[in-house]
Amino acid sequence: MSDKKEIATLSIKISVDSTDLDKLEAQLKRIEGLMVSTGMKRPAKQGFTVDFGIGRLEPVFTNVAGRVVINDVFIENGTLEKVVLQAAKEGAKKGVEKARFEITTGINDNREQQSAEVTLKSSAEISRTSEVISREQSEFEKFKQQVESEFSQFQSSITAIQKTIADSDRAFAGSLERIRSDIQSVKSGWQL
Repeated sequence: MSDKKEIATLSIKISVDSTDLDKLEAQLKRIEGLMVSTGMKRPAKQGFTVDFGIGRLEPVFTNVAGRVVINDVFIENGTLEKVVLQAAKEGAKKGVEKARFEITTGINDNREQQSAEVTLKSSAEISRTSEVISREQSEFEKFKQQVESEFSQFQSSITAIQKTIADSDRAFAGSLERIRSDIQSVKSGWQL
């Protein structure tokens, strides 16, 4: 390693909640643990660490104009950038969720009030169900009329068949009577 190291000052102003800070602290501790376990650094005491590469104490944190600055040698820029971007994304996501909640349930935060989205969905479902019921009723009415028409035709056919049978019975009875009378006349003609 060279004797000259550049120390970059990075100041970030971002508002994060305590869980984001806890996550950042845990990540910093993991990074420190990795550096110590690989032998690159010794555990920091009072804001300094031993750098075996250059053989001296090196500040981990410095105070510049009332701001605490982390020496960028100890934390990669990508790590800080990722943490900051993730915190910003989570903050934006929570803001969007809160805005959506306020829009759908009302600003007064009335939890009993149904959201507009649920109301619209249920209204659309009711409309679709109503259309299906109307279509089913229409199809049922058509089917009912068709059955009634076929039943009427069947009933007419039965009535016609019954009339034909009655006419046939009368004709048969008449024919039978004529045959009897013919037999009687033939019988009486032989007896004379």
